[in-house]
Amino acid sequence: MSDLDKKIIDIFKDVAIRKSLTKKVGLTDRALPSFIIDWLVSRYMDQNGNLNIGKVNTFIEKHLPDRTKKQLIYDRLFRGEKVKIIDAYKVEIDLKRGEYKLLIPCLDINNAEISSLITEENPKLLLGNVWGVGTLQYTLEEGKEGKVSMIEFKPMESVKTDLDYFIQARQNFTLQEWMDLIIKTMGYNPNFYTEQQKIWMIARLTPLVHPRINLIELAPKGTGKSSVFSKLSRYCWLISGGIVTRAQLFYNMAEKRAGIIAFFDTIVLDEVQTIRFQKPEEIIGALKGYLASGEFKVMGYQGTAEAGFVLLANIPMNADNRPKSKFLFETLPYFCRETAFLDRFHGFLPGWDLPKIKKGTLEYEGYALRADYFSEILHQLRSKNSHLEFVKRHISFPSEAYIRDVKAVESLTAALLKLLFPDLNLDLDLLNQYCLRPAFLLRKGIKGQLNLVDPEYPSEVGEYKLLE
Repeated sequence: MSDLDKKIIDIFKDVAIRKSLTKKVGLTDRALPSFIIDWLVSRYMDQNGNLNIGKVNTFIEKHLPDRTKKQLIYDRLFRGEKVKIIDAYKVEIDLKRGEYKLLIPCLDINNAEISSLITEENPKLLLGNVWGVGTLQYTLEEGKEGKVSMIEFKPMESVKTDLDYFIQARQNFTLQEWMDLIIKTMGYNPNFYTEQQKIWMIARLTPLVHPRINLIELAPKGTGKSSVFSKLSRYCWLISGGIVTRAQLFYNMAEKRAGIIAFFDTIVLDEVQTIRFQKPEEIIGALKGYLASGEFKVMGYQGTAEAGFVLLANIPMNADNRPKSKFLFETLPYFCRETAFLDRFHGFLPGWDLPKIKKGTLEYEGYALRADYFSEILHQLRSKNSHLEFVKRHISFPSEAYIRDVKAVESLTAALLKLLFPDLNLDLDLLNQYCLRPAFLLRKGIKGQLNLVDPEYPSEVGEYKLLE
């Protein structure tokens, strides 16, 4: 066992997990987020890091079935059993019939019944893909069709977290150990990444740890762009392909209900080339306003939110694994090529500098933090203002600096501080090397693309001074 693993077990004993055990439970081929798998493994892992596979398999068969086992669940329901199932539930409103419809993916049921009380207590169900424990029952009334209904719902709860303890724990690790701990918790083998690649991997988490950070990442296929967001945090909403409406994103006037922007920390538009906006002008207009100020207007409704936006896309690469074109957004939708839209994103992450995901990048025997615990820590760190105050106190920009550049660099630097130095125990050299310079490079990526579209935009971010 490595010295780092010993530290992780000693300092984070209640939330440390052997990541190799997640492969043994036989769920890696299913579309399950890491926070669900880690929760299950920790439930049946003893203090010595051994897993009771028998109990895991029994639990999966009874409460976490895949579609091939749905007839067994039907039989239990048919015989009158109240069945508890863990799934990503969704509720839709049938306006014609005036009722709610519950979708249960693992059972291929799209018209189960659910009471309005449950939806009122769990409004995220109306947005879809809410992981939780649903208690289901089957009823058959004379002269009517049989119905499956949900009588109770409990969202998946994170392990108890103590943010102050997490922050203080940082002092027990070197910077390299702390970076490796984060990479392992994200589900990757840190031995396969250079230090700069580790910084870019960790930079993917900046929208999750600081309010309203907007990122763009373009890369070849297979670099794990979306898996970080889809599997690590339940506070992230990923849209992959299909049609996106203003009501879905911002506010549904017909149902008088806020959109996903009000319920999640980060909204990810994955494979943005395949996404279509219904009434694009309305959505892009609302999006530009929100990205700039955090405010949005939908007809007579005005709202605010703190969710960040992330755009992910694949781009053509040459034989040297570099982008074929200098203008990286030429294959993306038209709105991604507008300077007014691009300028509102804080940073551009060069995903081609990260290695493609291979067998070795996902396999290691060591310990990491439970994904449900870590995602909760990231969520709680969003409310910490001390890191941004630290940045403003120690970095000075000239009076002629472009205000969006300043705000972007400050926010990205603060986010990297939260991730790498949550206790703010660092000198100016470390601040510059691991937080400020990466933030400048991320913003410079945006500036370079703006300059290609419109030469009036300078390609450089500008100068700054470090203050003691």
